[in-house]
Amino acid sequence: MKIGILYLCTGKYTVFWPEFYKNFEKNFLPGCPKTYLVFTDAPQIAHEAEPNVRRIKQEALPWPYSTMERFRIFLTREQELREFDYLFYANANLECRGPILPEEILPRGGRETLVAVCHLPYYGKPPRFHPYDRNPRSRACIPYNCGQYYVAGGLNGGQAGAYLALCRELARRTQEDLDHGVIARQHDESQLNRMVAEHPEWFRILGPEFCVPEETPVPNERIRVLQKNRFLDVSAVKGRSTPQNFIQRKWEAFRLNWLPYLWWARDTLLHKTLK
Repeated sequence: MKIGILYLCTGKYTVFWPEFYKNFEKNFLPGCPKTYLVFTDAPQIAHEAEPNVRRIKQEALPWPYSTMERFRIFLTREQELREFDYLFYANANLECRGPILPEEILPRGGRETLVAVCHLPYYGKPPRFHPYDRNPRSRACIPYNCGQYYVAGGLNGGQAGAYLALCRELARRTQEDLDHGVIARQHDESQLNRMVAEHPEWFRILGPEFCVPEETPVPNERIRVLQKNRFLDVSAVKGRSTPQNFIQRKWEAFRLNWLPYLWWARDTLLHKTLK
């Protein structure tokens, strides 16, 4: 069983790679042969002399294209990726907290060929409060009365053939949005959530313990998301946001806590579905 780990680290994000490699090599599917395909603009990286590390030249893209275009980037090596049994994409700043075995994380067969992880802040909340893309002009749009899970974009994978098919479809939808001047609300994460909403039977949905933000630890966490701000200036990478004034803060609270009830009632009465 050959595992391909897709790792994207351009610009400042290369700071995470040395520890990521050591940690995942030890704890992620221990005993399974793993190959790390590192898409980076760095002229050299730690551990690249190891036989299971492949450095792949990838130019740094401006935010948010650096995350939004990841499916297209992976497809530039599609033929090479077909040699693996399973493929997993992992955010640069992930850390396994202990051994993760195949029976815990691999798809279980049948129509279930892919894996996604629930996003901790939205776990157990009604879907109308999930930060889905609600823009009907986007291919990632999910009406307020649809959906079930909200999954994180930081860890996903599955059987190699199924995952490459997922990448092709999400890359196509992302490009279709861009052709119409649209960027999905949470970029690649929004596109992935739309696919989960359309075909939940394709996915093994793991609990949020497999993608836990460092700042909100849980007792049984399996994979931790390290705080990027401890390692790099995130605002310099993504652009600085303007602080909200009092009225903006009140509107934001109303939009998040009360408007979803109104939109859910509207979409239910109109019988809106995923189209």
